[in-house]
Amino acid sequence: MHRRILFETDLNASVLVLGTALFGSSIDEADSFRLLDRYYDVHGNFLDTSLNYADWHWPIKGISEKTLGKWMNLRCNRHDIIVGTKGACPLLNNGPFLRLNRDEIVSDLHQSLRNLQTDTIDLYYLHRDDPSKSVAEIIEILEDQVKAGKIRYYACSNWTLPRIQEAHRYTKEHGKQGFVANQMMWSLANVNREHLSDSTLVSMDAKMMQYHRECGLSAIPYSSQANGFFSGKYAQGDDQSDSVVGCHYYNETNFSRLKRVEQLARELDLSSSVIALAYMLSPAHAFAIYPVIGPKSMAQLDNSLAAVDVQFDLESIRFLEAQ
Repeated sequence: MHRRILFETDLNASVLVLGTALFGSSIDEADSFRLLDRYYDVHGNFLDTSLNYADWHWPIKGISEKTLGKWMNLRCNRHDIIVGTKGACPLLNNGPFLRLNRDEIVSDLHQSLRNLQTDTIDLYYLHRDDPSKSVAEIIEILEDQVKAGKIRYYACSNWTLPRIQEAHRYTKEHGKQGFVANQMMWSLANVNREHLSDSTLVSMDAKMMQYHRECGLSAIPYSSQANGFFSGKYAQGDDQSDSVVGCHYYNETNFSRLKRVEQLARELDLSSSVIALAYMLSPAHAFAIYPVIGPKSMAQLDNSLAAVDVQFDLESIRFLEAQ
C-alpha cells in the first residue's frame, strides 16, 4: 500500500481508505476484523467511519465506530491508524437533519471518542453543512476542539464549493487551521442527481475539481467505485430501475465509459473495477485523492488493492472520461 502525506497535515495516510459503514452490522464482527486485519497487513492505515453509520438498519447505535474501537484495542495498533470519522450527523426518525450548533457538534464528537475508545480523532469531518450558519461560527467550534486535543485535523463532507471557499477565506484571514480534506460523491461514473433521495449529498464537478487543483486540497471521495457499476454485473438494457446502481448510474455517458473501462481491462488483464478505481488514483488529476473503498468480502478487498499498482497517465484519463 502506498502512503502519502495528507494536505497541510503530518498524517501519512494510505492512498486507499477502508470504508467501514457496514462493519459490525451486516458485515459481522468476525468478518469485519478479518477485513481490517488484511487491510492493515498490507500497510493500510486510513479508516473511514461515522457516528451514525449503520444506524438506519441496526439496533446498536454507532456500531461501525464501536467495531473499529474494539479492533484497535485488541490489536494495540491505535498509534498506527488514522481514524477519520464524521459528526454533525443527520438524525434518523424525524430528528433534526442539519445539526451544526456547538452542543450538537461537541456531543457527537464526545460520543465518537467513546465509541472508538480513543482520546483524539485524527480527521474529523462535518457530515453536512448548514448554510444558515456562518462559517466563522462553525470553524471556531472546530478550532476549540483542536485546542482541547479532541481532534487533530478537521475536514468537510457534502459541502458545496462556495461554502468551502468561504471557509477557506475565513481561516486564511484569521490564521486558523482550516479544512484539510473534502469528502464528496465522486467516481468515473456521472451520478443521476435527480434520483438521489438526499439532495444534500454533494458530488464532484468541474468547478470543484479545478478548486482542488488550484489550492491542493485533498479529496477523499465516497462511492468511488460507483456502487459496483463497473464490476461487470451491469449492462445497458438491464432492468435495474429499482436498484441503487440503476437509479444513480444508468445513463448513456456511463455505459459509454463502461465500454472503455472493459477495453482497458482486457488490454491490461485486470478487472473492470480495478480500472475504474485506478482512474481515481491517477496522479494526472494533479491533486491528492484518497478513494474510500467499501469491500464486503476478502475477494472484493483484494481486487481493490490491485488498483494501487496501476498508473494511468493523462491520455488514459481523458480516454476513460470521454463522453
